[in-house]
Amino acid sequence: MNELIQSIFENFTVDGKKIPVSFLVYEGHETSYVTYMQQDADNSLTGDDDLIGYVIYYDFDVYSKGNFNNIIKELKKKLKDNGFVWQPSRSSMDMFETDTRYYHKTLNFAIPKAETEET
Repeated sequence: MNELIQSIFENFTVDGKKIPVSFLVYEGHETSYVTYMQQDADNSLTGDDDLIGYVIYYDFDVYSKGNFNNIIKELKKKLKDNGFVWQPSRSSMDMFETDTRYYHKTLNFAIPKAETEET
């Protein structure tokens, strides 16, 4: 899944600016970036005592020193276009990190998978 996510965001730009997207930790120096991680997985379809399908949930954390609304809008579009479904009930409120002075929001997305697919 990480390979899929990295390919989706390989050249992620918003308002003409490249926005880095990294697994778990971003160690660069941009003032806007996104990190992601698997948050959960859950059975979604079973039959004859076997798993047929499941859902994987991912958190995407958006950080910015300024307004991040356009980043969120483009992130949602990219993920939706690639089979992910936004989960508002699992997403966070708007936050402000006082120690780093970053605005921060966690968006949760689900992607359905068949048991026969690799993750």
